[in-house]
Amino acid sequence: MRTRTLFLLGLVPLMLAIASCGGGGGAGVTTGGSGSTGSSGSSGSGQTNNVATIVVDAGPSPNGTSVNSVDIPYTTVTICYPGSTTQCQTFNHIEVDTGSYGFRILADATDANGNPLSLNLPAETDPNGNTIAECTAFVDGYSWGPIATADIDISGESAASVPIQVIGDPTQSGESSFPPIPSGCSATGTNEDTVATFGANGILGIGPFTHDCGTSCSTGSNAANSGVYFSCPSNGASCVGAAVDTSEQATNPVADFQTDNNGVIIELPAISSGGAPTVTGSLVFGIDTEGNNALTAQTVLTANASGDVTTDFDGYSLPYSLFDTGSNAYYFNDTSIPPCTSSSLSGWFCPSSTVTLSATNYGVNSSGAMTGTSSPVTFYVGDASTLFNNGDTAYNDIGANAGDQTAICGSSDCSFDFGLPFFFGRNVYVAISGADTSAGYGPFYAY
Repeated sequence: MRTRTLFLLGLVPLMLAIASCGGGGGAGVTTGGSGSTGSSGSSGSGQTNNVATIVVDAGPSPNGTSVNSVDIPYTTVTICYPGSTTQCQTFNHIEVDTGSYGFRILADATDANGNPLSLNLPAETDPNGNTIAECTAFVDGYSWGPIATADIDISGESAASVPIQVIGDPTQSGESSFPPIPSGCSATGTNEDTVATFGANGILGIGPFTHDCGTSCSTGSNAANSGVYFSCPSNGASCVGAAVDTSEQATNPVADFQTDNNGVIIELPAISSGGAPTVTGSLVFGIDTEGNNALTAQTVLTANASGDVTTDFDGYSLPYSLFDTGSNAYYFNDTSIPPCTSSSLSGWFCPSSTVTLSATNYGVNSSGAMTGTSSPVTFYVGDASTLFNNGDTAYNDIGANAGDQTAICGSSDCSFDFGLPFFFGRNVYVAISGADTSAGYGPFYAY
């Protein structure tokens, strides 16, 4: 699992929440029409089957009140009861997250027609008939809910019987009741089981792997103690940690598409340094599979077995770095950049003027060492306190301190998170592990 970084922009005060989900992070803001579709696969009459619209805006409005998110990309997803073409609901404001794996829906989400989730999807069960549940841990909290099965459609691309997580109300997975959240999950922080606290109606994890936990949660002596998956008896007894086969883990839906299933392209237009009220772009499915998704990137960075690359920044080599639409800023450590003084902006950078920074990214070479293809990048960090007060929801120059990362990698500083600001003005490719493209097999990032 990775970090999902969520920033919700309240009127007074501003609120920052850093979270970790399946494999990525993110926060969102809507820009009101300054962007373009960004995909050659789109046409004046509408989008093609392998192209879904991305919007960066203020997010959903549970109970009529916007969550006011910043730099979170959203798309629209239709989910159906397995095998049905009539028992379906379409949800907008599903967060697009290249840093996590698997589809998750909030039980209190309302669909595009204003109706609550009501599909009662069949629950995944273990060999003893117990419901499988997942604790999706975040840096600042967690989300809890059962694993269910659903058919998924995104702009005409479909995947059948995909394991998904229903966050929150377990009755939405066909259960009449559900045991309490185990302490091994609730102890990880604040509960984020509602649209208002999560900042989205759901999350579409489309990072470079198929399953959110993989063999570490399915095989080996420690699989049942991962703290991710649990077996929950129907008699109300406590949920206990469990090993769960990859076929029943939350799954990246793209890998299950019938076509265009080897990766995705995130296409977002460039925006000004002052921000934008909303931005519209494209989520393109497939790499080298259609006329509109040829791999034309100049930089291809092969990722390691954890989906990471190495970033050299400020004299440090950071081997756990990633490109993550689920993070709403550049997250890194730099003591030379002044932090914001307001307690409501704790952790954000607030330099007196915009600073220009550079880093070099490295992929994995054929021997597995982080000395493969290198790519220098330039980026900018402005004064968050000024930017957040202009009413926009999309920014290409916001940054925040990554904090002490010892719990993640054993070092206080080992990761550079290129969040959504990095994606503006670029086409960024994410190839799924083991999938074939003209640049070789995934996992890799390209831009």
